[in-house]
Amino acid sequence: MKSIRIACAATCLGIAALAVQGAASAQSEPYKVFDTRPVITDGPYLSALSDTAVSVVWMTDAPSHAKVRLHDGDSVREIEPQVDGLVPVGQRHVVTIKGLAPGRRYTYEAVATRVVKLKPYWPDKGFSTSSPAAAFTTFDPQQGKISFSVVTDTHEDTARIGRLMKLIDWPGTDALVHLGDAFHWLDSEEQLWAKWLRPTVAALGPGKPLLFARGNHELRGAFARELAGYIPSPEGRYYYSRAMGPVHLLVIDTAEDKPDDTNVYAQLNRTQPYREDELAWLRAEVSGNRHLAKAPFRVVAMHQADWGSLADQGAAWTALANQAGVDLVIAGHEHEFSYHAPDKVHAYHQLILGQDQLARVDATERTLTVKVTTDKGAPVHTLTIPVRR
Repeated sequence: MKSIRIACAATCLGIAALAVQGAASAQSEPYKVFDTRPVITDGPYLSALSDTAVSVVWMTDAPSHAKVRLHDGDSVREIEPQVDGLVPVGQRHVVTIKGLAPGRRYTYEAVATRVVKLKPYWPDKGFSTSSPAAAFTTFDPQQGKISFSVVTDTHEDTARIGRLMKLIDWPGTDALVHLGDAFHWLDSEEQLWAKWLRPTVAALGPGKPLLFARGNHELRGAFARELAGYIPSPEGRYYYSRAMGPVHLLVIDTAEDKPDDTNVYAQLNRTQPYREDELAWLRAEVSGNRHLAKAPFRVVAMHQADWGSLADQGAAWTALANQAGVDLVIAGHEHEFSYHAPDKVHAYHQLILGQDQLARVDATERTLTVKVTTDKGAPVHTLTIPVRR
């Protein structure tokens, strides 16, 4: 009986060994690669560039996985996203690059590899497509000057977008700031591209960054909850700050223009706790950000000049801006130009940009200048702010 048992054990071990060998052999077999590759249909473009990070976004015509190949002098590294341990597969691609050096020029290619079928084992693949090499330069807290262009309330008018984009001196512009209400409301991805991003990205190209301050109309519509995936920030939120040489830029999300309990929202808005979190972030920024404390100029870019729908009518935000020494608030929402000098309530200049207007902001360590023109290039207003002594 014992010998039988031993023989049986040996036989079973042999079968198990064969099974392991078969599994190992199967696992080493290559997945199928078909003669197909994706086409980049939109982008790449840069979202929310900072001094140390940027998000790169692009679209393909077929499901793919993606990476960015980044060149820094003679060194090359590849950045590939993962979400909960899985490489994203889709037609919209977002790669956030962190750990960049301030004021450094980088070149990059956006790379997408076709995924034909996502089977549980051996998914079918295709070949890769790369965008042409493009260059960008990170912001530098120490740089001596900065220039950026500002538009607002384009409201799906592609002709308006085209006129404004043509007025911008792109070689002399470090970034485009959009102050929100790119839409009436947002229902679909195609609307997002056709009515705003496609004509805007065509002007930006792959090397100039877009900084976006969400407007109240961007909170409305079936696709509003997907917007952040197309204008992402390395921080993962709509509000953030940027150290741009002589300017410390605060991008604020003023959210909706009516209270959450307004019936038109059908109890689907919770902007009050969201704005409380944002205010806490701003307090921390004002008390702890070294660049904000030392920068010659502090600029707030936001949609609603009154800070949005708030129980205190924005009093806490205004007080905090005054405490921070904010020099300029530039906003939209009203669809027409206005300017308000510092007074007893707000110690900063307040400039509201019209929807058919372009603002050019130039700052050195001594002077901040804002020139506003119409979409036909006619002058509207020039504001010069000297550095505070």
